[in-house]
Amino acid sequence: RQATLLRHLSFIILLRPYVSTQKPRTMADTSTMPTPTIAKAGGLPVLSHSHFMQKLKEENRFEKNRFTVAKRLERFQLILSNEQNADSQINLKSTLGYVPYHEDLLPRWNAFADSQKDNKSLTSITVHNSCIPPSPFFRDKIYPIFQKNQNITSLELRGVNRSLIFGVISVLKMKKCCKLVSLDLSWNKTRFTDIARYQSLSEAIGNHPSLAYVNFSNNALGENVDHLSLVLKGSDKLESLILDSNDIDSDGVDLIMKFLKSNKTLTTLSLSDNDFGNKGVKAFASTFEENDDMALRELNLSKNGLTLATKVESKVLSDMLMHIDLSHNLIGVQGLKNVVAYLAGNPPLACMNLAGNILRNNVAALLMGALKRNTNLAHLNLGHNSFTKASVPCIVDALKNNSTLLTLDLTDNKIKPKSGGRKELVKNALFDSTSLHDFIDSNHSCQVYLSDNNWGNKDTHEVEIRKMNAFGNKGKTIRYKLVLAMFTLKTIPFNPRSFQHISLDLELMPRLLEFVQQEMGHKGFGKDVWNASRKGKGVKCLTRVYEVVTGWSMLPSLFERGPDEVKKKKKKKQATKKRKRDDGKECIPGKRGK
Repeated sequence: RQATLLRHLSFIILLRPYVSTQKPRTMADTSTMPTPTIAKAGGLPVLSHSHFMQKLKEENRFEKNRFTVAKRLERFQLILSNEQNADSQINLKSTLGYVPYHEDLLPRWNAFADSQKDNKSLTSITVHNSCIPPSPFFRDKIYPIFQKNQNITSLELRGVNRSLIFGVISVLKMKKCCKLVSLDLSWNKTRFTDIARYQSLSEAIGNHPSLAYVNFSNNALGENVDHLSLVLKGSDKLESLILDSNDIDSDGVDLIMKFLKSNKTLTTLSLSDNDFGNKGVKAFASTFEENDDMALRELNLSKNGLTLATKVESKVLSDMLMHIDLSHNLIGVQGLKNVVAYLAGNPPLACMNLAGNILRNNVAALLMGALKRNTNLAHLNLGHNSFTKASVPCIVDALKNNSTLLTLDLTDNKIKPKSGGRKELVKNALFDSTSLHDFIDSNHSCQVYLSDNNWGNKDTHEVEIRKMNAFGNKGKTIRYKLVLAMFTLKTIPFNPRSFQHISLDLELMPRLLEFVQQEMGHKGFGKDVWNASRKGKGVKCLTRVYEVVTGWSMLPSLFERGPDEVKKKKKKKQATKKRKRDDGKECIPGKRGK
């Protein structure tokens, strides 16, 4: 503190002569003020926020949010300048929101396009929330970039204007990106009035046999079944198809089911936030029951108002699925009973998401009971529900009797710190320090997410324990947890003398003593789970070493020497060569000549 204070004082003293000679500027002196220099980026002047504000005001545009739009325009000109040096990836992302086109940005767009006209190594193009200049900019500036780059594998055009979408579709229709793997046209809401546009899109997707992933979310495909039919027609060779937030109703689902029956390549289908309800899910159930040889493995049906209350609806839980997302639906008690019956049958399902279904304590015992019998499920998300402290014993019992579950998400439930059950869950299921036997029998493989940090419950070290359980090595996890218990708990979790009941070779005793005095986060040990290093606690280290040494019954054997004692061999002296001096006499090593 003294050093900091002296540094500040010296800085003030150095500035004092300069400050004292400065006269306060009056309004009359403003005419003599030097004109500020305009910063440049990419060889062009950077236009200020006030400049765009004045322009938008003169054009009478964006009256309600003029300040925000001007800020976006100011930021986006810098993004265009930075991407002029892009080599293999172009990344034009506006994080502040949609950036409309403004004529003052045209020099920036031209400079950006001219910088890429000779680039032949592009593999990825990403444009988010921005509007390119009107025609003929795409034809004259952007199209030549596609002509010279035949190895583009990823196109991501989110929230862009129609001229860019139409231009890219025309390019893809001519097979200009023969190695394209991923295409993202989400959040455009193009609503092409001409069906010929959808026909072009269908041909563009179908013309690229290497294309595996297409995202067409939030484009109002459900408003016209014919438009959806054309998109599905071109997607017959895809592996992943994302159709979220497209207002797809039950008629659209029937069309998708016909597509799935004849498709042999699609493994991932996402229909989140379409709200087709139980009527639409019945089409899924009947299709899955009649066609159990489909390639589909991952299905996202979140935010669709599903209840799964009847057995017909519950048949959507097919044994061919490996991942299913049922989050943010209306699954009640009866629907969860069908889910429990499905999990109890031990299907090959590896991941299930039941977040945001308002599940309560009355179904916790059923769900955790099925989890105890399931040996395939690896990831379960129960976040954003209404489980409380009353559900903690069921969760603890399930975790202690399940060794295959790798992640359990319980964030944003009502399992609160300290008195709300969170402390009991961590202590009894993941970090039971009652005895050495109970400690080893704790769950050492499941990462339990109760919160994003240790706020309100630092003494349980939830984040550190979660990182330890992610090791994938039970022995390493137990060793780390053991050290954490020794140096963080107020009382000794178990008597160190209990080590003598473990079958341990005598030669490993020094290693045991070294292990006992380890400290989490100290001298590099545990740095992969501990954020900050902790101060050494030598007294505790010596105390634990003393307890182990005095309690180890075979310790004296380390210091006993029997009749077969290995004798130390005397080292033979190496024969030294005699060398002659300049006068011809012999020089004896170790003795100096006169």
